[in-house]
Amino acid sequence: MNKIFKIAKIELNILFYSPIAWLVLILFLLQCGLTFIDLIDARETSQQLGSNLKGLTEDIFGGNKGFFSSVQDKLYLYIPLLTMGLISKELHSGSIKLLFSSPVTSTQIILGKFLAMALYGLLLVGILLLIVGAGTISIENLDFQYLLGGILGLYLLLCAYSSIGLFMSSLTSYQVVAAISTLAVLAALNYVGTIGQSIDFVRDITYWISISGRADNFINGLITSKDLIYFLLIIGLFLFLTVMRFDRGRKQTSQFSKVSTYVILVVGVLMLGYLSSLPFFDIYYDTTRFKKKTLTNSTLELIDRLEEPIHLTTYVNVLNGYAHIGAPKYRIFEFNQFSKFTRFIPEIEISYVAYYDSTYTSRDETIEYFEEEARKSAVAYGYDFNKVLSPEEIRAQIDLSDEKNFFVRKMTYKGKSTSLRMFYDQIGYPQEAEVAASIKRLLDRPKRVGFLSLNGERDILRAADKSYYEFTSALQSRSALVNQGFDMISIDMEASKNPLDSIDILVIADPITSYSEQQITQIKTFLENGGNALIAGEPGKDQLLQPILDYLGVQFTTGIMLQESEKYELDLIQTKVVNDAESIGISLGSKDIISYSGTLGVKALPNSDFKVTPLLRPVGSQVWRETLPVDLTTDSLSYSADKSIEPTLSLALSRKINGQNQRIIVSGDADFMSNGEIKRFNLTNKNGLFTTKIFRWLSNDQFPIDITRKEAIDNKIKIDQQGIWYLQLFFMILLPVVLAIAGITLLIKRKRQ
Repeated sequence: MNKIFKIAKIELNILFYSPIAWLVLILFLLQCGLTFIDLIDARETSQQLGSNLKGLTEDIFGGNKGFFSSVQDKLYLYIPLLTMGLISKELHSGSIKLLFSSPVTSTQIILGKFLAMALYGLLLVGILLLIVGAGTISIENLDFQYLLGGILGLYLLLCAYSSIGLFMSSLTSYQVVAAISTLAVLAALNYVGTIGQSIDFVRDITYWISISGRADNFINGLITSKDLIYFLLIIGLFLFLTVMRFDRGRKQTSQFSKVSTYVILVVGVLMLGYLSSLPFFDIYYDTTRFKKKTLTNSTLELIDRLEEPIHLTTYVNVLNGYAHIGAPKYRIFEFNQFSKFTRFIPEIEISYVAYYDSTYTSRDETIEYFEEEARKSAVAYGYDFNKVLSPEEIRAQIDLSDEKNFFVRKMTYKGKSTSLRMFYDQIGYPQEAEVAASIKRLLDRPKRVGFLSLNGERDILRAADKSYYEFTSALQSRSALVNQGFDMISIDMEASKNPLDSIDILVIADPITSYSEQQITQIKTFLENGGNALIAGEPGKDQLLQPILDYLGVQFTTGIMLQESEKYELDLIQTKVVNDAESIGISLGSKDIISYSGTLGVKALPNSDFKVTPLLRPVGSQVWRETLPVDLTTDSLSYSADKSIEPTLSLALSRKINGQNQRIIVSGDADFMSNGEIKRFNLTNKNGLFTTKIFRWLSNDQFPIDITRKEAIDNKIKIDQQGIWYLQLFFMILLPVVLAIAGITLLIKRKRQ
């Protein structure tokens, strides 16, 4: 071991008696300093302009455009400059013969030279730690554990690059050739992950070999055993290859022995690497402060209840959206999207079924060309068309008409099945909330929400502004209740004898015609049995719901609520969740607005036997009530102080009845969760989030799954532009000048000697 350290010391002396080591240090420092300062400056400017910053540690250092990613993308440029002469200069000068005749082994020589590079790498780590120090000054409550994990990943990557550079240096006596060869090998190792992605076994091997993005988990808050083992195996492989290359000049061995040794070494490394990457053997450590890279306790509790593996079958219509995602060449990318779950359910079975069938669009008009079009799409996306099922074959296997033959995964467990969909948003893939909701649906059962429909109530299947499709039944909308553990049912109370017996939550929203005595009796029976409900009225139609409200001890105020506004229509009331609602788990931010377009006030009568919790009141003043009829376009309407009121626009009612904790929401507006209001374009509202929270309350806190975490605490930039200028002075001028002076001084001293 002592000899290894002596060789490392000699190599470091040689390295620092040349300008390369100093130039790399200075360039690396300038790159790191400039990148960090640009990132900090951008956030500080946003903060000054009033933006709310959150999770600054991860925002600045992590992600594809963060500090660590920038360092990772450029690190490969420095290593060839440092390693190109480690052995090639010995070959070129002839001093290699002295090494061969010295009392040191090839292993000691190679390990000594590698140790020198590893120690030099610690100097680069020191620069990264200086950046972390600057982050401490600049960012409130910096997450140090997260940053140390990222630095560890970059250091391991640097060591892997160094071992490769060391090996390439042993192959030639020309330093420039060694540097270029190292770059070529690094490029090949980055590219190899794209080879054979359509072939299962080949895909797994080439993906494991690829060094591209190998530090991504580290720099994004996750240390994994498979990545650690990868770096150790790559470092060990190239060091061993270098030792074998060195021994060629010292030992005589047969060609068969050399070839067999190489084959055994490479195959052994590949097998160990492949096994270490399997979910069963992978170990993880989440370095983020609040364990953002790990499933929440709510989801882990569901997983603990699983008694056998779940199966995930992906059905891909090659004629429809997301067909490219289901292609064989995207398998690795696909599996990575579910890595959070395979960590805890390593035995999960994932399979794919490709088919072609109706797309439920105008494309169906050319149905006679389905097979021809399907063949073209399959070839374009990389499918084997001989394995793509025809419409008849897929329909015999499963009916996907309810999914409109769109890209869908079917999760099955103990003979039960549920859908896991892709969504039309920036993420696309189902996340923890959606996957957890699917698991819970299989373990328990979904909450069934019944929407009355016979008397002209709001529709859950139409995309019209007043309908409820977007929030309830839109299959490709992530926040839709159907994707969060609920089943949507449109109920015609005349169609069966007891249509409300099978539902958990009843929704009565803005009927147009009066309910019959029989219908009112059915509704009251449902409520008397402890059923949960949401009842939403509209101005001018309050009497249609009054028979039901009388039973609850609640009353709508007459007329319509108006609010003075320069920007919006008079009947648009901007509301906020009152503090009392926090007691039942319904809360939003202090600045979050829920828009109520055309609303009544709601009040509980003295004879109500419910516990009453107000939910919404108007934001600001200048709210009053006008008696109907009112024409907002022609009538002269304005606020006056004597009209001022502060009405409650929504109430939560709860009581214990028939052994159940009954929960009911009464709202003076039925538009608040309509398609038009959820997607209102001229006012930033939180109607979608508010509606999600009230349905969670109505489902007795069962759905949507609660995956909330602690809020980030590193949300503030502590320095101003003056402080950023000081950082620029330190990283861009003072420290580089100090390093330059130290390097020049040492080089002059060496020259004089």
